Amino acid sequence: MKRSELFFSFLHLPVDAAAIFFSFLLAYQLRVKTDIIPAYTNVLLKDYLWSGVYLLPVWLVFFALAGLYNVSRQRNLPNKLYKIFISSSAAILLLIVYIFLGKVSFFSRLILVYTWALSIILVFFGRVIIDQIRTLLFRYDIGVRRTICIGANECTQKIISLSNQKVSLGMKVIGVLNGAKNHDDNGLKIIGEIGDLESIIKSRQVDEVILTDMSIPESQINALVLVCADNNVDFKFIPNTFFMITSHVDIKELVGLPMMEIRSTPLDGWGRIAKRVFDIVISVMGLVVSLPFSIIAIIGTKLTSEGPIFYTHDRVGRDGKTFRLIKFRSMYKDAEKNGRFWTEKNDNRITPFGRFLRKTNIDEIPQFANVLKGDMSFVGPRPEQPAFVEKFQKEIPEYFRRHRVKSGLTGWAQANGLKGDTSIQERVRYDIFYIENWSLWFDMKIILKTVVLIIKEMVGGKYEYRHNS
Repeated sequence: MKRSELFFSFLHLPVDAAAIFFSFLLAYQLRVKTDIIPAYTNVLLKDYLWSGVYLLPVWLVFFALAGLYNVSRQRNLPNKLYKIFISSSAAILLLIVYIFLGKVSFFSRLILVYTWALSIILVFFGRVIIDQIRTLLFRYDIGVRRTICIGANECTQKIISLSNQKVSLGMKVIGVLNGAKNHDDNGLKIIGEIGDLESIIKSRQVDEVILTDMSIPESQINALVLVCADNNVDFKFIPNTFFMITSHVDIKELVGLPMMEIRSTPLDGWGRIAKRVFDIVISVMGLVVSLPFSIIAIIGTKLTSEGPIFYTHDRVGRDGKTFRLIKFRSMYKDAEKNGRFWTEKNDNRITPFGRFLRKTNIDEIPQFANVLKGDMSFVGPRPEQPAFVEKFQKEIPEYFRRHRVKSGLTGWAQANGLKGDTSIQERVRYDIFYIENWSLWFDMKIILKTVVLIIKEMVGGKYEYRHNS
């Protein structure tokens, strides 16, 4: 572990403590001094702050149990927000239980709500600031993990591409070991052979080695592991098969031997029931909250172009069954009669008002009805037209695995910007990962990421168009 990683991991502790303390301070001021209906009380500010001081160690323990102090290069803000939400809720609940069971005289329940909300906001804001500082330092190669990949293949290319695109990962691939020295293979910077690993680690101050070529003999892999261990360098490996096709596995034991079992999707059994209940609640709320926008879409579509208000088309859902997907129409009437279904940037088939609907994603609102009816789920792989499904199945063997679950209004692939005219194979990989790792919390994370993406698209335009331009 690099010292910088340990420092920033430790830095979270005092920052979190300060954020929690200030949440108690601000909550008291809001409730007693500035609220619409001020609370008159004999409880002094210092007394309420002391209750926060007593609770603070337990609060930080909850954060630790949630993994918020684990050293990780992943900057998953939705996941952090979820963990902060759960931990802060547990801490406030503990305080409420203490007040109730201890029969403590307390002047306001609303102040607890303020404290809870402010703690989540301030702790999360502190985390964002620390992450931004780390990313800024990474741009100047301060604190980055100097990485070597073993294997000149597609997997290594993706790792290098990812490390270049996402500075926040804090990873810098300084070269690849595979083949002759100083020879570029498929654009990869080959700096030596496998036998040169130890000398390269010492001369180039390597922090991490990633093995992407699992065709290397087992004895040689064991030697690589020992070299890394002797030089205090992290060793990781990515089996090619599992890189291309995500598998959800359980590691078990059979007469002393480790055994991996490929599991079915968690969306079987109770998982499916829980997801359906979640979909019903969210779709009803969505239809009610979005009603004003629906009225705007109906009036605007009717006044600005000829044709129906809604656009319906066959899509393929769970188990290969077709259903009618509903959207607000954003194109001119009969725009698809020439067989063109994909939209492009500045597509002249889209009406001026339709561009507004697409940019704000208001055109997707009627799909809440699809979700409520049971044709779709709120989160899942995006549905395709039957003709495309038949085509993609021939090109991508794993494609039909997407249809083990209901299609979704948004999905893991879409939340990561893979939509429109983007790689189908990449989308399938994300969709399969979602199916095999589903949980309600995963759905909530995807919804949060989708909201962030929608806001960014409203400002900067559709992600897929910006990505391809």
